[in-house]
Amino acid sequence: MSRENLNLHGINFLIADSNAYFCMICQSILRSFGATKIYEARNAMDVSRALVEQRIDFLLCDSMLPPGGGLELTRTIRWSVNSEYRTIPILILTSDTRLNTIATARDSGANMVVAKPVSVSGLYNRIAWVAFHPRSFVDSPTYFGPDRRFKIEGFPTGVGRRKGDKEFSIGEEDGPALAQDDIDSLLNLARKA
Repeated sequence: MSRENLNLHGINFLIADSNAYFCMICQSILRSFGATKIYEARNAMDVSRALVEQRIDFLLCDSMLPPGGGLELTRTIRWSVNSEYRTIPILILTSDTRLNTIATARDSGANMVVAKPVSVSGLYNRIAWVAFHPRSFVDSPTYFGPDRRFKIEGFPTGVGRRKGDKEFSIGEEDGPALAQDDIDSLLNLARKA
């Protein structure tokens, strides 16, 4: 996906980070993508105020945003039933990219996680993914946010847990499996092509 495919002109961004220098870097990156309306917030109260006073289309939120952190703010936004911003795209910015942190961000309702320090291509790829591959929102007693599944490779019991999931079954074996030599020759053909 080339950068020409994504022009952010007319999209209102809110960068929520307590570090003014980091916000300046993010603003420069977003402006290089064509964004012209970029707001900043230094804490969760500033975010709440901006969401009331401005039309915000996209939230970039630091995981350590004071006072309670960006993940807590994300949960609050997602669980605010009457908020018009309940489904706003939220990217969590964090320098802690351990699997547990990413899973916690996902379970909080974040659309994506972006590693700090932010690179131009990393931020572009995450924004483009959210823009061009929107996921439906899941509303359950314990979670509200974008569908956490990026791809479905089948359900463990053959039946999904959501209303829209279709039954998945594996057919009967219809012949012998390929021999290893056959698999190797297919792979070699694919490599040469």
